[in-house]
Amino acid sequence: MAPLDGVARALASDHPPPAALHAHLLRSEAAPTLVRSLLNSAIIRLSKPRPRAALGLLLLMPRLPVSPDHFTLPFALNATASLRLLPLGASLHAIAVRLGLLPLRLPVANALVDFYAKCEDYRAAHAALADIPAPDAVSFNSLLCAHARNGSVPPAEYLFTAMPSRTQVSWNAMVVVYVSAGDLASARRVFDEMPTRDTASWSVLIVGYCKRGLVQSARELFDKMPAKNLVAWTAMINGYAQTGRPKVALALFRELEAAEIEPDAATMVGVISATSQMGSTELAVWVGAYVDRKKIERNEKVLTALVDMHAKCGNVEQALSAFREIAQPDAYPYTALISGLATHGHGNLALQVFERMQAQAIWPDPITFVGVLTACSHAGLVDKGLEYWEAMVRDYGIERRADHYACVVDMLGRAGRIEEAFEMVQTMPMGPHPGALGALLSACKTYDNVEIAEIVANKLFELEPRNTGNYILLSNIYAGKELWEEAERVRSLMKTKLPFKKPGSTWVEDRHREHAKMSVMD
Repeated sequence: MAPLDGVARALASDHPPPAALHAHLLRSEAAPTLVRSLLNSAIIRLSKPRPRAALGLLLLMPRLPVSPDHFTLPFALNATASLRLLPLGASLHAIAVRLGLLPLRLPVANALVDFYAKCEDYRAAHAALADIPAPDAVSFNSLLCAHARNGSVPPAEYLFTAMPSRTQVSWNAMVVVYVSAGDLASARRVFDEMPTRDTASWSVLIVGYCKRGLVQSARELFDKMPAKNLVAWTAMINGYAQTGRPKVALALFRELEAAEIEPDAATMVGVISATSQMGSTELAVWVGAYVDRKKIERNEKVLTALVDMHAKCGNVEQALSAFREIAQPDAYPYTALISGLATHGHGNLALQVFERMQAQAIWPDPITFVGVLTACSHAGLVDKGLEYWEAMVRDYGIERRADHYACVVDMLGRAGRIEEAFEMVQTMPMGPHPGALGALLSACKTYDNVEIAEIVANKLFELEPRNTGNYILLSNIYAGKELWEEAERVRSLMKTKLPFKKPGSTWVEDRHREHAKMSVMD
């Protein structure tokens, strides 16, 4: 029995070494039932952490010789499902039939349904379920959860109705089905009908609301949630960040900290996104240090968010450092870096990054070209910018949008080519746009072009009647030419168009208060 002593020692470890088990078992002369028992123990323990090793032991069985049984096959099928080995699973199905384990051995039958569902062979999964004489809730749940992941509503509804009994997993799966399909009304109906709810029930619906931008509905649910988990906190923080409410997102992050819940990478993506919208250099540095101090996983999403945050806040070195950490950056971090560098006056560096992006054969998107054109504008590279203006359509098939026109108008205006900029504004296919007109009006002030300034400003007064900046800018243009009566007329017009506004705190003041509150947490 010495060889089996080696098997026993191998099985005593948390991760039995398959090679050692192979060697010991092949030298063993033990009874087949004992060998099968030892193999089953090893396959069960290896099926989740090391599925390939578990299947290696399964394939060893014929050489011993022993056959798998109703203990072996469920775990072997689980290992096969995790590796998406459909042909091997079909072979195990045939073995189970030949050994008489189907359809009466329920654990084997359920594992078979689960296997086909995870491999997305839904026809085979439904057939395997139909073959079970007395399926239980587990039989249905495997297939129901697979349809939930795909948002396949009709088959999920059929299964849910046909179930002999329902578990919490069944109810949660139906909420996931409707959330995945974007039918939040039905998801809420099922949620309200649940006999009991666990944290997954609440968090799935909260995540669904946030993904659809219905943050207020999510918040109402979140506030009622008996025990808030990290998934729900993260969904809310990201929801507020994605809908342009960074202060609320950061306030909620402070509540999470006060509740002594440790954030993870997904949470910090929302926090970083909110910070990038605040535009505070100091706050961005604090958040970057927080990620390091808490040892948050620096995965691609976190690093991309850090690039975007530091770039938008003008922390160029930190943005470049985070970018270098990304092993294989795609268009998102490249675009974030280009846009941030361009906005903060590093036009030439932004264009160098774009050239590297092109050399890596990474396809730019419309936002990338907004950054590229902005870089050309700020660096005074008009001819280069016009080349990119043509290339975005000719080489990349990207349709020009209003913000692209605004960038080129700004670029021409900064270079003093006012007439060209004015002609472009007049020929915009989507019609005059406030961004392009505003850029041109600013250029008119720089170059004292009163005639075009009047035309542009009057159009802006139509499009943005409550924008005080346009009135003040035209008034200053008149004043620069000592046309005092015209300047006063514009200021009087502004007073009649706009109601008196009580003085209050500015966004900058609020931002500094936000930073002060965040610093207290440090």
